[in-house]
Amino acid sequence: MRAWPTLGSKDKAGKPPIGAAWIVFRAALRDTWQDLLTTGVVNLSWLLLNVLVVTGPPATLALFYTTNRVARGEAVGPSDFFRVLPRYFGLAWRWGALQIVALALLAGDIYLSGRLGGDSLLGRLAQGFYVGALAIWVLFQLYVLPFLFEQQEPVLRHALGNGLRMMSTNPVFSIVLGVLVLVALFVGTVLFLLSVAAGGFLVALVGNHAVLDRLQAAKEETP
Repeated sequence: MRAWPTLGSKDKAGKPPIGAAWIVFRAALRDTWQDLLTTGVVNLSWLLLNVLVVTGPPATLALFYTTNRVARGEAVGPSDFFRVLPRYFGLAWRWGALQIVALALLAGDIYLSGRLGGDSLLGRLAQGFYVGALAIWVLFQLYVLPFLFEQQEPVLRHALGNGLRMMSTNPVFSIVLGVLVLVALFVGTVLFLLSVAAGGFLVALVGNHAVLDRLQAAKEETP
């Protein structure tokens, strides 16, 4: 297994976790606006395919595949997104089924803890716990999906394990990155609904840049 950087301190590139998260986010922003045609077509296609439900998970994997290539500095166009849609259909729905189960359980726990707990402190704490677990799960996917395309084989269980290890060893980096994404999506929504046109593309780029950055930091720290 790859050795991960211990991000309680600086890595060999001299980047503390907050600074590293900002560099990753800035790179994702740059790549989002570098080719507005690709960004807009891919992002809006991803949104429309999610409306159809059955094509939602394959569209999400195609989105992360496309942005993985962008993050690597490769030439990418809308055709790459559509070309890869059928390739990972089965894998995408294995990931999608896991999301449905996990999100349904967490949403149900949030609802039930609120109803059963009422206004009690214990009920609020339980609901807050499940809300936090939901946020962590969603943030976790920013690592899982890029790992599918960084591994030798796109095996979901390996991506889940790698994503878990990366997130658990980079807690500050992950939290800061999540906050930056939320702020960007909020601002983009307020400013002429830019998040609708480019939000998904930006989020996928953030995930891919984050994984590439942490893998590079791990490589630099390996003796």
